[in-house]
Amino acid sequence: MPGEDSAIIRISKDTCLVQTLDFFTPIVDEPITQGEITACNVTNDIYAKGATNILGVLVIMGFPPELPTEISVDLLKGFSDFCRKLGTQVVGGHTITNPWPILGGTAAGMMKINDVVYKKGAKSGDNLILTKPLGVQPVMAAYRLLKEEETLSRELLSEIPRKTVEVAIKKAISSMTTTNKSVAEAMLQTRVNAATDVTGFGLVGHALEMAQQSGVDIEISRIPVFKGSIRISDILGYSLRDGRAHETAGGMLLSVSQENTKQLVKALEKRQVTPYMIGGAKKGKGEVKLSKDPQYIEV
Repeated sequence: MPGEDSAIIRISKDTCLVQTLDFFTPIVDEPITQGEITACNVTNDIYAKGATNILGVLVIMGFPPELPTEISVDLLKGFSDFCRKLGTQVVGGHTITNPWPILGGTAAGMMKINDVVYKKGAKSGDNLILTKPLGVQPVMAAYRLLKEEETLSRELLSEIPRKTVEVAIKKAISSMTTTNKSVAEAMLQTRVNAATDVTGFGLVGHALEMAQQSGVDIEISRIPVFKGSIRISDILGYSLRDGRAHETAGGMLLSVSQENTKQLVKALEKRQVTPYMIGGAKKGKGEVKLSKDPQYIEV
């Protein structure tokens, strides 16, 4: 279905194939970690639909001829090892030469057609739950500054302690290498009206997709963020405070009825997933707005 996180292809009366494709340039310098981040981001689009069984993953990789072989090997190792932890495996792929490194893949999962959760389906009165804090874009911009831009990094560190920045970076990387598979498992236990993962369009962008496709208005009153990331965002000129900063391998945005909220929260917490209640849906025309004074929850 157009506009979904993954393609939904019916293959029998009761079963469908869930398939996705994603790739991007490196975020971190450590190749194994970058491989893990990429595999997490690729497979999360499958989990966003409620699928928990990924049949296999194909890798897409491009790198310049001068890139040392050990780097490309470690990229693939990080990607492949992460997939194995999910209970799936890399089954092939394609590699090209490219002026700059890229890494990604296509993943395919299988699920019952009636268990698919779409972006559309949010209902008036629903609670909105987010399963990871936000702040990847400004925090990883700070990561890059600390590594490459001596003058700019001094300016950043004159405004915020280095330790605060380093802890935020560590939390962002940990978040980007934490799978949403556990969220998909919880979704199978509790009826969720709509779901999507929060990535390149940011929280507001993905909430807007949900609102427009569902025909409801969404109001966001609480925004969980990595500790220190709001300050970093303000210094570097990003839009985290407005919920518009980009994310990578972000958490799931779930729209769930008030009646099912307690059960979903319990199912998530049982799997060591922290659910953040960030707002709700009401009758409307498909708009998203922040509360006048949203609460920022530092994690």
